[in-house]
Amino acid sequence: MPLSADRPGVIAIAANLAEVRRLAAFLKEFCVRAGVVEAASLDLELALVEAANNVVEHGYTNTGQGEMTLEVSLAGDELRLVLTDGGSPVPEGYFSQCRVVDLDATHGRGCNIIQACVDEIDYVSAGGFNRLTLVKRLQS
Repeated sequence: MPLSADRPGVIAIAANLAEVRRLAAFLKEFCVRAGVVEAASLDLELALVEAANNVVEHGYTNTGQGEMTLEVSLAGDELRLVLTDGGSPVPEGYFSQCRVVDLDATHGRGCNIIQACVDEIDYVSAGGFNRLTLVKRLQS
């Protein structure tokens, strides 16, 4: 079934860094079909790639032995991404605050990047699954 902006799009990938590119491409295609402005599309892509890379690196500790699912939907002026995985959960409260990161640090900026790119973040870990919901409100 072709991807359409008027219904949710879903893709499942293996949890490895090479496959994260497929998530980004899937999101880009959805945004183009939905007529999402480029700036909002780029923000969402950056947030998604950062979150997905963190799932691979920390949730599955670079084992490649898992899967991630992305659901993308548009309702009114809100574009919603739901990233689900079965890896290790993030620490409680991780997405609720920014952290100070040294300027020369090579890790630790992920949460700040995600927060800067979207309007809402919701994270739930239950029943062996993690669900990260990212919402971007689109300007008319």
